[in-house]
Amino acid sequence: MLGLNKNVVTLVEHSNNWKALFKVEKDQLNAIIGEHVVDIQHIGSTAIDGIAAKPLLDILVGVKSMEEVQKFDKHKLKEATYYHLGRVKIEGKEVFAKFSNLEALTKTHVLHVVEYGGDWWQKHTFFRDYLNEHPEVAKQYEELKKELAEAFPTDERTYTDGKKNFIDKILLQREIEIDEIH
Repeated sequence: MLGLNKNVVTLVEHSNNWKALFKVEKDQLNAIIGEHVVDIQHIGSTAIDGIAAKPLLDILVGVKSMEEVQKFDKHKLKEATYYHLGRVKIEGKEVFAKFSNLEALTKTHVLHVVEYGGDWWQKHTFFRDYLNEHPEVAKQYEELKKELAEAFPTDERTYTDGKKNFIDKILLQREIEIDEIH
């Protein structure tokens, strides 16, 4: 089952069902905002084979330009229980979340809307692909996540910040690969 209340950090064992749940969500999103979207990808830990994850689906939505977000039908998104998180300020990214319970703020899905092919798109897809191609590195990431979840079960910000150095090291591999090509 998907869903976490605000600020709760809980990991669950990997589920093969996450890919099927993503496919359902992708189809629904294509029906609502597809005309403004270039591609939709499954990202985050639920997209990495065999590792524990928070029971939330992270979805990367690629648009030609960030102006496309203004064209999204927010009423239809709201009917599908997706809400724009306007207070989340990340340059080059807009964030939407789907909630199963608005009173408890139980999030089930997070949409990361970014420019298709841009820096955010490249980083998110590279990280997912690298961990899927390197299962030993994915297991290291899982161990770090478990340690952080145990240490910060009610502090999502500190949990997320604690993963930053690991993620940055992986993304450095992307820079090295780009330099080797040139």
